[in-house]
Amino acid sequence: MKYDIKIRKRIAIILCCFLFFSSNFAIGCGTDKNSGEPAACIISIDCRAVLDNMDDLKETKKEFIPNDGWILSSTSVEFTTGETVFDILKDICEKNGIQISSRYTPLYNSYYVEGINQLYEFDCGKKSGWMYSVNGVFPNYGASSYKPKDGDKIEWVYTCNLGDDVGNHYEEK
Repeated sequence: MKYDIKIRKRIAIILCCFLFFSSNFAIGCGTDKNSGEPAACIISIDCRAVLDNMDDLKETKKEFIPNDGWILSSTSVEFTTGETVFDILKDICEKNGIQISSRYTPLYNSYYVEGINQLYEFDCGKKSGWMYSVNGVFPNYGASSYKPKDGDKIEWVYTCNLGDDVGNHYEEK
């Protein structure tokens, strides 16, 4: 009797392990999340709008503003189709030692970029923060939802006036 219980326990453990590993394999755990085609884009990180609003910038943030306003000048980046603008930003920041802070927002099912290079939302006034554009257009959804195409130009810009100062003119309709 004791022998049967030991065998049943071993079989149950082996079966559970098999199911666990096979289910993780089936849903892609441990595999490359981006199995698309190789692609390239241009990305930049720009906080030049701050230079025109230095009086509004928190004193503790002044040391993080480059003299020319460019945290990252236009740089060619290779990526895999299926990656998002947010993925590309995270990768380029990591490779260049640029600090980035973000948080997941369940309501929008997207990541929100709070700060880049120690420059955060509201650091240069109540209407300031990070925005992105792709090929000159500011999408109205999160960067972790936008999947760029080969040859796209991604620009991260810090606005001091809800985008009006960086080319995203909001108009009430």
